[in-house]
Amino acid sequence: MPKHVVLGLVLLLLAPALAEADGRDVFTVAAVPVDATAANANLAREQARADGEKRAYAIMLDRLTLASDRARLPAPTQERLNAIIGSFAVANEHTSSVRYLARYTFKFRPEAVRKLLRDAGVPFADTPSKALLVLPVTAGAGAPVLWDDPNPWRDAWNAHPPPAGLVPLAMPNGDLEDVQAIDAAAAIKGDPAQIAAVSQRYNGDDVLVAVATLDASVSPHTLAVAATRYAANGAAPPQSWSKTTTAAPDEGDAALFAAAVADTADAVEDSWKQANILDFAHSASLVATIPTGDLQHFTDVRDRLVGVPAIQKSELLSIDKTAARVEIHYVGDTDQLRTALAQRDLALEGQDPDWILERRAASPPP
Repeated sequence: MPKHVVLGLVLLLLAPALAEADGRDVFTVAAVPVDATAANANLAREQARADGEKRAYAIMLDRLTLASDRARLPAPTQERLNAIIGSFAVANEHTSSVRYLARYTFKFRPEAVRKLLRDAGVPFADTPSKALLVLPVTAGAGAPVLWDDPNPWRDAWNAHPPPAGLVPLAMPNGDLEDVQAIDAAAAIKGDPAQIAAVSQRYNGDDVLVAVATLDASVSPHTLAVAATRYAANGAAPPQSWSKTTTAAPDEGDAALFAAAVADTADAVEDSWKQANILDFAHSASLVATIPTGDLQHFTDVRDRLVGVPAIQKSELLSIDKTAARVEIHYVGDTDQLRTALAQRDLALEGQDPDWILERRAASPPP
């Protein structure tokens, strides 16, 4: 390989990427609504911003921590807020002589947030999951329903507000191609070919099959939910959860379905966090080979390494026309590193000392 090409590859690896590939900024809390009334508009604006900072702080820490640890989270003092909020933006401002309404977006400093939680002794995860495609199946006395109407369980998921956590949820279009890709019976069985087919329609997302069974013979009604998460391309074993939600007194079935959706989303979110909590007391490194193939493949892998939460730094060791060798310094264990890389569509295969790191190729639908 000509020297100028090798040098170009080295510079490309060492240069910071212009943007995170396929990554979501989990340290940004967007569109926080504020509404404050005070003696004048300036005081109302200051009060609204202070309220927005505290609300965004709570949303941020809830996003990264387990529900069982919320009582131990540090209080949002002004000193703490000043230390961890990097910037903010304002949209949809409306003012009167005494009232101020707007939506704030706050960008938090990642290392400051991590230090705050480590100092408080609160475990946390900050690896975002790829989108999770939800297939809501209503089961009961008759045939199970996925795409047909009525399906109150699917309606409840469609009405569910997008979660602000680490696991974004996506709903399928329900068009003819979806109907041809998978049916209700195959979803309940977890048929690998049909799960893969519908996943490929949505960028190779993981798939959550959520089966709900309403028991209207008891009062108040109950809704039993069995949910299973299937990794794209079978990259990890399925994960399953089950819970029965009971209607509140005088609550209709629509509210019961909505509560069960929230329960299921919370279970998925907490499970993801449990698996991806990083132990910063445990750090390690490995050397991986990146097949260069062509410049685009190499730079794509390089860009996708940027911002992976588990990776502290990566160093180029060598490069030639067939491969580059990179030393990756990370926290946690190799399974967590694999999971974090998979969210950027990177596959880490092999074992010490023969690790291979490359862009995960999407398999075609069966």
